[in-house]
Amino acid sequence: MAAPGFRITVSSIFSVLAAIAGTVIYLTQFSESGKLSLAERFDPKPDVDSYLENIEGLKYRPDGSVAYRWQARSAERMTLNGEVVLHSPNYIGNIGAQRPWTAKANNGRLSRDGQQLDLSDNVVVKDLIREAEIRTEALSIDLQRSLVSTDQALSLNLRNGTTQSVGMTADLANERIELLDQVKGHYEPL
Repeated sequence: MAAPGFRITVSSIFSVLAAIAGTVIYLTQFSESGKLSLAERFDPKPDVDSYLENIEGLKYRPDGSVAYRWQARSAERMTLNGEVVLHSPNYIGNIGAQRPWTAKANNGRLSRDGQQLDLSDNVVVKDLIREAEIRTEALSIDLQRSLVSTDQALSLNLRNGTTQSVGMTADLANERIELLDQVKGHYEPL
């Protein structure tokens, strides 16, 4: 009768090496939080399940052309409500026959369903009105219906003057903009 012994095969060596490699990858990628981090350095937050850097989102029309795009330096997906918190967001949209306009801010939030983009903290909008710049502290963009609004004070600057207002709504599909309250302006002839 043969004595019991250990038999080492090539497949068992590869199995052990694969288990060690899997453990190392798990420990380095998922850390204590169990959350995957693709950034060089990320300070985990209990209410954030994802962190992304240098991201871009695109929406296409049925004909394949770009309806709008947004970019951000970084983003965090919130676990409670599914919103995406954007840092240094930049929105690029089109009005009518592909006339582009932009909106930049220090901060932003993209709704869970991706249909509402709220910008805040030093919002600068360019070319919503031809060759105009709008500055405000908050701006909401309904991405599905092409509506833009703010209830905050704003300054609309053109080459020859400035208009101040509190609140604005814009229906981009119909190219209609309405300043809501306390509208004052000063313009010089060109």
